[in-house]
Amino acid sequence: MTQNDLLAAIEALPKELQFALATSVIDRLAAEGPLPVSEQLKTEFLLREQAFFADPSKGESWDVVREELFGK
Repeated sequence: MTQNDLLAAIEALPKELQFALATSVIDRLAAEGPLPVSEQLKTEFLLREQAFFADPSKGESWDVVREELFGK
C-alpha cells in the first residue's frame, strides 16, 4: 500500500474517525520522544529568536499569526 493509497483510505473514513486516528498517531510519535529537527531548521529558529530579542516590537502574537494562517 502506498502513502497515497493509505491517505485515500483514511479520507474515506468519517471525519470523527479520521481525527481519532490522527490523534492516536501523534500521541504514539510524541511518546517516542521529540522528532528530529534538521540543522537548517534549528538555524532558522535561532535566527528568528535573535531577531525577536533584538526588536520584540516586530514580533506577532500567536493570535495574529493564527488569523493569518487559518482565518480564525
